[in-house]
Amino acid sequence: MLPAVYIFFLILLLTLPDKTPSPYFPNYYLPLVMQQEILPSVAEELIALDSPTRSGKPLEILQFPQNMSSVQLLQNVTDKHKSYFEKKNDQHFNASMRRLFLSFIQFESISRLRFNRGTGRLISHKDLEGLADYFIDSRWYREALKRYTSNNAYGFSEERLLRVLISIQAAAHFFEVPYPALFCLFFQESKFDFLANSATGAKGVGQLTTIALREVRRLRDFSSKEILIQRTAVHLNQVYSDPQIDIWLQNLGYNLDLPIISPIPENIEFTQLTSEFMREVGKELVKDGHSYGENIGLLWFLSKKLRRGRILPARYIAMHKVFSTMLAEQFASSSSSTYNIETNILASTLLFSHYYRYQWRKNKKNFEISAEARVILAAAAYNHGQSGMRRFLINLSHEFPMLNFKTLSAKKLRILFTTRRLSRALQRPFYKIREASRHVRHIMNCAEKSPLLS
Repeated sequence: MLPAVYIFFLILLLTLPDKTPSPYFPNYYLPLVMQQEILPSVAEELIALDSPTRSGKPLEILQFPQNMSSVQLLQNVTDKHKSYFEKKNDQHFNASMRRLFLSFIQFESISRLRFNRGTGRLISHKDLEGLADYFIDSRWYREALKRYTSNNAYGFSEERLLRVLISIQAAAHFFEVPYPALFCLFFQESKFDFLANSATGAKGVGQLTTIALREVRRLRDFSSKEILIQRTAVHLNQVYSDPQIDIWLQNLGYNLDLPIISPIPENIEFTQLTSEFMREVGKELVKDGHSYGENIGLLWFLSKKLRRGRILPARYIAMHKVFSTMLAEQFASSSSSTYNIETNILASTLLFSHYYRYQWRKNKKNFEISAEARVILAAAAYNHGQSGMRRFLINLSHEFPMLNFKTLSAKKLRILFTTRRLSRALQRPFYKIREASRHVRHIMNCAEKSPLLS
């Protein structure tokens, strides 16, 4: 009897349908059901961001999308946030910007409805429309993005910015970090520009450095971290190839060809631009009738301006389009490059998540720190490492022996986050201290509800 039962179950297993993901991903990266406890090492839990969650387990990681018709999906999101543009009363929204802002605001609902996945925020953080307000009210939006989207000569890519926004949303969900904090970190780092390159050499949307990549590589040695980063890549591939997502995007007026997302390679290359690449850019410019393409020295100078987020004079406007397009094709298309949007964002989120959950210690005793205060520490450590932030906390504990770190709010920590204290902790030149202070201040102004200080 036993052999017969064994044979029956063996046949049953062999004949069950194979529900594996696309061939680009190994089986062990299949999304599994995650524990519902959010941020177990952080005192506060995340709360739902705007859109009501589905009944049951709203953050459950499912293998397959929810069975909804395209009509149902569109009906659920079409009317969401339509009044936002009326409230802003901004007459200068062009079609491109309306699409981008609506897709940014609506995708949270789409993610919950279609994939049963959503993000969260801390109680002190802004909602989606608050983040959109910060985006729109920023100097970068007023002076750069509106100009880029209003003139085709700049070669602005809706696809690339949309990929940035979707990737940040997915990363916030899978790594379980507050979405507003992550969104504002990337906005402050690069203004969501995939070709951003700082004076210190940091690259891409998350401004990764060689030191940061070494830390990412070390973190990925832990299987739990590696599986997380690959699960997020699986999900992004699922989103980009989903037919109902395509219908939603078409309904917004997009006509995109989103890429296939491969697994994140073991080694992420710190891509360096070469003279050969710059000569190819020059040849393309000359072909389009721009003689300055023959001046390679000038092209290096202009490219440096572009990678710092500057707008070039009108006579060099073609450089914007040619340079960004060729960089995207030759480097950013590779998942092993720091210029690749998805790779950069997922690696950067892994690093931010590590600092957000970091066990800050003094003499082997942990500082119990609130989640909202952890955002400040994580943002600072992301740029300047955890050693300086640990010294900062130890110095605070000496300066204020009665300070209760467990109840320390972001507002109070910001008051204590002075350049004098940072100077003692970071032990860097003053311009670095000022940069660290300004960096954190901008991220918190973006993420926190207003008025921040009251």
